Amino acid sequence: MPKSRRGRIAAAGVMSVLATAIVAPLASATLTGPSTPDGAAPPDRVTDTSQLPSNWRKSGDRMVTYDGDATGFHVLVADSAHAYAWRTAATLSEPGIDTDQWIGQTCVTGSGDKAVVVYAPRQAANDQQGFQEGAFAAVVDLTDGTVTKLPQLVSLAYFNPGCGDGEQAVLTRPQGAGTQLLTVDAGQGRIVRQQSVAGQLTSAVPFGDGIAASSGDSVVSVDGKGDIRTLARAGGRPFRLVPDAQTGLAYQVPSGDRAVEVRRVTADGTDRVLGSGALGALAVHGTGGQVFVTGADADEKLKKADLPKSWRTLDDVPASAEVSTKGALALTGVGSGTEAAGAKPGTVPDAGTAQPVGIDALATATGADFAFRVKPDALQVEQGLAQSPALGAGKSRTGKASSDAGVHTNSVRTEPVGTSTGVQTADVDPAHTTTDPDRACAVTRNDPNLQSLQPSTAMVEWVTDLAVQGKLDVRRRKGWNGTDLASYTPQGMFPPLQLKGGGRVPAQIMLGVLAQESNLVQATTRASAGESGNFVQGGYYGNAGSVHSINWAGADCGYGIAQVTSGMAKTQTDFTAEQQKAITVDYAANIAAGLRILQDKWNQLHDNGVLANGGDPRYLENWWFALWAYNSGFNLPSTTDSSAPWGVGWFNNPANGLYPADRKMFLSSGYGDSRTPNLWTYPERVMGWAAYSLQKNDPQTGKPVPAFTVGSWPTGNAPDAQPAHDTFCAPDVNDCDTGKPHQVPGSTQPVGPCQRDDFKCWWNKPVTWTDCAKTCGTEVLRYEAADPEPKVTPLHPAACTSTLPPNALIVDDVPNTVKFRVGSANPCAGKRNWVSRGTLTFTFGSAEQNGATVYPSKIDFHQLGAGFGGHFWLTHTRVPTFTDSVVTGTWTPDRTLKGWARVLVHLPDHQADTPSATYRIDLGDGTVVEKTVSQDTGGKNTWLPLGSYDFRGTPSVSLSSATADGTGDAAIAWDALAFVPQAHEPSDAVTP
Repeated sequence: MPKSRRGRIAAAGVMSVLATAIVAPLASATLTGPSTPDGAAPPDRVTDTSQLPSNWRKSGDRMVTYDGDATGFHVLVADSAHAYAWRTAATLSEPGIDTDQWIGQTCVTGSGDKAVVVYAPRQAANDQQGFQEGAFAAVVDLTDGTVTKLPQLVSLAYFNPGCGDGEQAVLTRPQGAGTQLLTVDAGQGRIVRQQSVAGQLTSAVPFGDGIAASSGDSVVSVDGKGDIRTLARAGGRPFRLVPDAQTGLAYQVPSGDRAVEVRRVTADGTDRVLGSGALGALAVHGTGGQVFVTGADADEKLKKADLPKSWRTLDDVPASAEVSTKGALALTGVGSGTEAAGAKPGTVPDAGTAQPVGIDALATATGADFAFRVKPDALQVEQGLAQSPALGAGKSRTGKASSDAGVHTNSVRTEPVGTSTGVQTADVDPAHTTTDPDRACAVTRNDPNLQSLQPSTAMVEWVTDLAVQGKLDVRRRKGWNGTDLASYTPQGMFPPLQLKGGGRVPAQIMLGVLAQESNLVQATTRASAGESGNFVQGGYYGNAGSVHSINWAGADCGYGIAQVTSGMAKTQTDFTAEQQKAITVDYAANIAAGLRILQDKWNQLHDNGVLANGGDPRYLENWWFALWAYNSGFNLPSTTDSSAPWGVGWFNNPANGLYPADRKMFLSSGYGDSRTPNLWTYPERVMGWAAYSLQKNDPQTGKPVPAFTVGSWPTGNAPDAQPAHDTFCAPDVNDCDTGKPHQVPGSTQPVGPCQRDDFKCWWNKPVTWTDCAKTCGTEVLRYEAADPEPKVTPLHPAACTSTLPPNALIVDDVPNTVKFRVGSANPCAGKRNWVSRGTLTFTFGSAEQNGATVYPSKIDFHQLGAGFGGHFWLTHTRVPTFTDSVVTGTWTPDRTLKGWARVLVHLPDHQADTPSATYRIDLGDGTVVEKTVSQDTGGKNTWLPLGSYDFRGTPSVSLSSATADGTGDAAIAWDALAFVPQAHEPSDAVTP
């Protein structure tokens, strides 16, 4: 994440907006529940084939779509020949990446047999480098599910990947002041050509023997040598390029602010307009040379007699629909209903918890509507889980962006909130401590004395409402949540800044930021509300997602719900050690610190005159620039060169060609937009959350409900107040001109509306795009200062009391000094009837990287405040050859045992499901007996007996995460273990 990101934003008015919001054409099958009249779950195929065209068995039509959740990015396929029975071709993810949602795009090759896929964790859309060159790519065989991951990281932009009319596709990523084009041969499953060209090229697709792309206001071709030739000047930025079967290329181009043209250009440069309509009312799609134009009245809007033979209009299909390879089926809704909610806290992100996907479809020939539901179940699970070759062991990104366009480089905090140095590490052996003494970030992971409490959404809204009012004075008593912190109040520790010009941050702006940054979670998504665990963090290990590499130099120290980053590196002194700990463990302190950062961004912009609509902070849209700076930075004016560019950067400018020209306000068309958040800039996404709210699953009904109160708009329609995409594009302000191509030195070709070679088209002027009194949103508060902090009942309460015999020798997984609390309360108060009589020690797998010993096994090592006594550890099983990922824990009592004793292991009620937990029981004289059991208890805290043994000294029991069936998705846990002495040889005696 960018180091500049720091803050919270809010909006208001939930009921008024939701009452008038457009129902999403996407995700209706899932957000409204079962679509069949009798309330039964929809089938996974067409059950009444009379509603299909008569040739459905022989048409060869194939529908390919996608959806993502915490378990991975699912590529879903349905064939007409099988009545469109849905199956999962692949589920793609990367080991070691904690995310609530995988996002991306696909395209299908000309044969219909291969899909080229771009996928990334949702958080990548928040970060300029992650967006531009942090997505993974793969080729998926749609018949047998074979996955071939490609060795390059690419852009997450909406047009990536781009398929041609054959078996090739193009992937793109920015490279300095140019663009790198990667040509993929899907049949071979490899990149066959890499080219670097000047300027910002978008929407690249194979075309003829080369590549066609959008560049400025033109469609250009790029030959094998990298030479660029203009095919057509379109008068606007072309997008959605689709090759047809007659050496032509379909594309769209905006015409003014409200219209779009559908055009066709040929390889010889012949270009003509085939039709036009309102912006967003028409769309071009295609596979294998077939071009389909969708949208209401598409037939009327295009001159049908003039269409090439390989073109068809699909008149009654919404423009936003997805179209099958032959055009026989269109998808009008796809989603699990959780894309706007993230993973259900506390669930294990493995194949067994993949969310069912609802799909609404339309048969284009008959007009019949269908509702499907499919449970993702990939054919080649291990191939989809395997680490991408783009993340070679020992290699990771440095954290330096490929271009400084829009990257925060010299923005400073106006008032430091602390002066002491950060947390210092103890002199301990990293091979045997759960923490990271060699880390770059201030507060370590996996310290049982520093666990983050997971709040409920009500708790988050309560803190946010009070914080923006400057009244977050709830007292955190000494030792809050089991820490060693002294008593404090969140806004006593992080006092709010007064806004320049007066006023305050609206609650919904802060809530929108929290929704976009972390999905409203302070702790890992493995922890449910009321449960503690490690903090949710950004790039703590600097590993770019690899579970086999650590790069402390590239660490991005984003902590908690607001992803507070500045001041959270070990070398930084912005915060005291106490403040760093509070940011880590306490969601209220984290939000207070983040709010202060957002206020600082407002003040920087106000001081420099960069104001929206007059700068009245009560209106949500007037926080546009502060949101922009919060995400990608504010570049201050140079003190030595008055002509140097300054302002908010190009990356988040809505005029940037990285975002589709016909997009509407984020979420205004429905929650299906949350499948692809990368289609919008950061301020657009935050405004969308502020207007429509994040969704969370109601624990009673299991259905998504708004997570917080939304803003109120006088027209009842939030899109009325949104700026046009070219609002921040003016030649005399930031060298941006949507109607004039820029000439790159050494080339005669345009590169886009930004007229600068370095893309420093930074905006620094006030701008008014609406009358806020008539159209802008305002805050709606749910909580006032007198309202108490909402309570939460943990979904997974701890097993506080021992049910074992009184003579049981219990060895817990943490020392007796570790304090178990949920906030200020001790759920085990008066219930604990035992003490730990021994230790659990760990050995962590290591690797030599860049001349240093690092411990990649800690990347996927976690703690949770549940199980026996309120704490346990977990990781995921892997085959023994992954020595750098193996964790071994050993329980040892504090005394010798002579004679028979029964061994029992406590298994927690969640986050433990491996069928292959092998316990190695040392009898005290070197004799070792192995016992393999399943850790899946069916959702119960359970003492599982491992048998009775004749001990002859100080025993020990060890458990390793190395298993023969380890694929990285089965969880294995270390909780308490007990030895229960027996008076004589028992019936479950085990002899060596």
